[in-house]
Amino acid sequence: MQREVCLEKILWEKIDGILKQDGTSQKNNHDADSIRRSLLEVQMLSRQLYSNNDSIKTVISKHDLLKDGKLIGNTENVANVEMMLENAREIALTIGLEYPRNGTHVPHNGSDLSGGNGSNGNGSTGTAIPLIADPDLTPRETAEKIEKNEVRKVKLDPFSTFILAILAGAFIALGGIYFTFATGQVIVTRPFTQVIGGLAFSMGLMFVVITGAQLFTNNLSIMGLASKKIQVLTLLKNWSVVYVGNAVGAVLTALVLYMSKAWTANDFQYGVRALTIASHKVSLGFVDAFFLGILCNCFVCLAIWLAASGKKVSDKILAILFPISAFVALGFEHSVANMYFLSFGFIVKNDPGVLSAIKTAGITIDTSHIDYTGILGNLLPVTLGNIVGGSVFVGLMCWLAYLRHNKGESK
Repeated sequence: MQREVCLEKILWEKIDGILKQDGTSQKNNHDADSIRRSLLEVQMLSRQLYSNNDSIKTVISKHDLLKDGKLIGNTENVANVEMMLENAREIALTIGLEYPRNGTHVPHNGSDLSGGNGSNGNGSTGTAIPLIADPDLTPRETAEKIEKNEVRKVKLDPFSTFILAILAGAFIALGGIYFTFATGQVIVTRPFTQVIGGLAFSMGLMFVVITGAQLFTNNLSIMGLASKKIQVLTLLKNWSVVYVGNAVGAVLTALVLYMSKAWTANDFQYGVRALTIASHKVSLGFVDAFFLGILCNCFVCLAIWLAASGKKVSDKILAILFPISAFVALGFEHSVANMYFLSFGFIVKNDPGVLSAIKTAGITIDTSHIDYTGILGNLLPVTLGNIVGGSVFVGLMCWLAYLRHNKGESK
């Protein structure tokens, strides 16, 4: 028993030693090989201590340095550093350890390495060693995390990017559908109705963030460009693929909704509300739409920033709720959301049921500008505004505050 506790402490210290190198620049093969040797020891100790733990086996198999009893791979490969660090991090999380960002080890009350009843994972019972606390990310650490994730997303292959973009467009459209339903009738006062609608719409970004889908209005990738970790052409190609993918997802969702006939319930109330939204958006002037787009994406990128600083799904959901509901309630303009709102309005603008419901309600909705020209006239300024709001007022400002000294590192 005492020997197992001793080995657990050794494992704990070795993982800590590897992860302390996370975020530093590995400049030569010697650094990479040192990490590789340490990770090999961590994997061997983990196998020994948690021989009956299937989760540990699965994590190690992702980057197994000792396969069939033989060392595999190049022992000196700088390109593998990130993969090795990630494997060490996954092993740490699987056995209940967190990397200490403040450099101190704090006991984690009520926990042990096995996750239950004092077992060390191989059937025996031992004394649990102190675990490392899970402190919040500092703003600088959040900035580094976001930059790293955005660089990885920009460099993803085009097909995967396109699929993830379609998903993001569909998710935002689902949020738009929920918003339209929630605001279909006035609840006490219109401002209160908009707040309720904003809370409903935030569901779309929750789906995007938690599933890792790619959304065009997530312009924080500008941080990687500023640090010279990605090139301008690479970023523009990524934005183009994501924008088209988002449009495909949003329009397809609008078509699926139309074919479902769900929007015809309650005497076409949903369709009437959808036309009201679309009519308002195409009536905006270029300058108005541009600045509404700037304000919108400041909120969106701040929501993504806050979500990135959280470690749990519940953290991310709470982080998203208020910024997104705020921009929706205030009437700011989001290009991907508008892809859905305008396309659905275009689809139903001549529907006899909707026109009859409008006449019965005794209201007037100008649908004359809900056409290709009107849609383009809205999406162009809103898209440009979203780029400026997310890239300049959030991404670039945060890069200047926290990451400007990292320029050119770890390309």
